[in-house]
Amino acid sequence: MTTAQTIGLSVASGITLFAITLLFGWLSVTYNLNANLFKWLLLPTLGYSFAFGINCIVQYTSCGYVLPGQMALGTLPVLYSILFFLVITLLRIVRSPISVIVPVNLRIKYGGLFALAFYMFWAGMFGEAFAGGFAQGCPKNS
Repeated sequence: MTTAQTIGLSVASGITLFAITLLFGWLSVTYNLNANLFKWLLLPTLGYSFAFGINCIVQYTSCGYVLPGQMALGTLPVLYSILFFLVITLLRIVRSPISVIVPVNLRIKYGGLFALAFYMFWAGMFGEAFAGGFAQGCPKNS
């Protein structure tokens, strides 16, 4: 797989996490749902699942077969990066440079949400960039 393809998959993963974060955040703000459930349980689960699917497709196109165990372990960098960025966004100093970009009338409700979505984009990018290398490996299928 070329560098351009790896970057493309990383961007796709980042955009997906960005969109999922915005959707969950909007649902939690609009319908007063529990945002922590979305943020700490569903976001890592869906992000990992999406990356696992992408990496299985990459391994199948590269090798002609899929080793699900290898893909499950190889996709862990995506999960780790999501959890890492979730933890650092707990710090106000990390969120504030992004949330101040949001217009003043939306900042109170959505400033933190856009900051979280921004960092989830980068979590998807970094995690998939690392995980894509595992997906391209073609060990002997025993």
